[in-house]
Amino acid sequence: MENSNYRVSRPISLNGVHDITICAYSINGGAFSCIDLVNCYNIHITQCELVNSDQLGINLTGCANILIDNCYVANVLSGIHSLNGVNIQVKNNEIKKRGPKGMLVSFECIGTEAAQASSCEIVN
Repeated sequence: MENSNYRVSRPISLNGVHDITICAYSINGGAFSCIDLVNCYNIHITQCELVNSDQLGINLTGCANILIDNCYVANVLSGIHSLNGVNIQVKNNEIKKRGPKGMLVSFECIGTEAAQASSCEIVN
């Protein structure tokens, strides 16, 4: 997915951030997840190119109200992973993982958050 409008960025790691949009970044993850969010909410990740990571394209831990759409994720260990997330939506993305292991999109809930996992939506 070649787009000259991307802004090149190092991996993005945010903790406790809310009410932002991450848009039009090209991120080469290397040894890190391309985007790593912890305890964040009301985040929109859109039109990003997330590639070449030994980890995840997008890693979410304890996040809520996250929309990931129109992104290209390729050559990563696993595509998108959410742990204990609430209202995580993954729509209209192109995800290509590296090799036979790993997941394209995964939701993992532990404890009381498990009931809220049903609000997750995956659309190819």
